[in-house]
Amino acid sequence: MEMNQDTLNILYTQFADPFVFWMLVIFLTPMIAGAITTYACLKAQGPITEQVWKEWREDPKFQKQKVTSSINYNE
Repeated sequence: MEMNQDTLNILYTQFADPFVFWMLVIFLTPMIAGAITTYACLKAQGPITEQVWKEWREDPKFQKQKVTSSINYNE
C-alpha cells in the first residue's frame, strides 16, 4: 500500500489537530477512571469476599445442603 505525500499530509494534519487530541482526552477519561475504580474496588473487596466464602464453606449447616441440577416448581 503506497500513499502519496498529499495523503500523508492530510493524515498528519487531522491527527495533529488539538481539537482531535482534546476529544480523545475527553472520551477516554471516563473509561480510564472507571478502570481505576473497578480495580480499586476489586482489590478492596476481594479479601472480604474470600473470608465470607471461607466461613460459609466451613459452616456445617451449609455443608448439609443438597445441590440439585435442576429445580422443578411443579412438584
